[in-house]
Formats: sequence, C-alpha cells, structure tokens
Amino acid sequence: LSKGVTVDVIEKVATVDMTLNLKYGYNIMEVSAKVQEKAKVAIENMTGLTVADVNIRVAGIEVNA
Repeated sequence: LSKGVTVDVIEKVATVDMTLNLKYGYNIMEVSAKVQEKAKVAIENMTGLTVADVNIRVAGIEVNA
C-alpha cells in the first residue's frame, strides 16, 4: 500500500478512496460504515468541501497468532 487514502476534488466536491487493514473479529460492514461517516464529517468540517463518496477497500485482515 502506498498511502491508503486518495482524494479527488472536482468543483468543490470530493471523492475519497480509503484502503484499510482490519483486525480479525471485527464486523467489516460496521467498521466501514463508521470510517465512512467519520471521514466524511472530518473532511467537510476541515475543508468546506462537499464529500460525495467515501469508498472503502479492505486490503487485509490481521490475525494475531
């Protein structure tokens, strides 16, 4: 993974792509939804841009041996 986050802005509307690694045992849908909402709110508050999409890609699951 290079950075894990890319943002495209066109006419004050942002589209965000995020790549995550999750720990085994967490609900992927719940974690993704929380990350999407928190990222959207944070970006809109910090930049004044409108966030159209926050796309989540799960790159891997960490399993502690």
